[in-house]
Amino acid sequence: MPEISTCDSPQIEAYRLFLKLHRRFQELNREEFRPYDLSTPQYAILFYATEEGVPLSYICNEMLADNSNLTRLVDRLERRGLVRRATDPRDRRVTLVQLTPAGKALIDELRPRHRRLVEQRLSYLSEEELAAFQQAMQHLYEALLTHQDHEDTE
Repeated sequence: MPEISTCDSPQIEAYRLFLKLHRRFQELNREEFRPYDLSTPQYAILFYATEEGVPLSYICNEMLADNSNLTRLVDRLERRGLVRRATDPRDRRVTLVQLTPAGKALIDELRPRHRRLVEQRLSYLSEEELAAFQQAMQHLYEALLTHQDHEDTE
């Protein structure tokens, strides 16, 4: 049986805590959107879509997802009458995702509610803690964008 260490480096402990926090936010989002029969990614598609239409590639980029995964989610939203696809008149190769009136009504209801819940979930931190948390996450994000992983060889 492998030995389970209870004394890890601060980096490993922070990483584990970050993953647990991410999982908990995902659980809360699923609970929040379940009554509307929406997944979190479906909510995000509605969030980024507009009545005029937004390129599917833009939504993919914002959601850090690939086109094939989002295509299936857009299919489901389209079957429910929440979005429709249209061809971009300026570039026929581009597919736009447009909110239908039903989709706009739903996102107009959900967006302020979700915002309030996110603010409430983060209100457990003081203003100072929140600012430090945001600064630390931004610093780490930028560092991970610009630096490649490397293993120390001794």
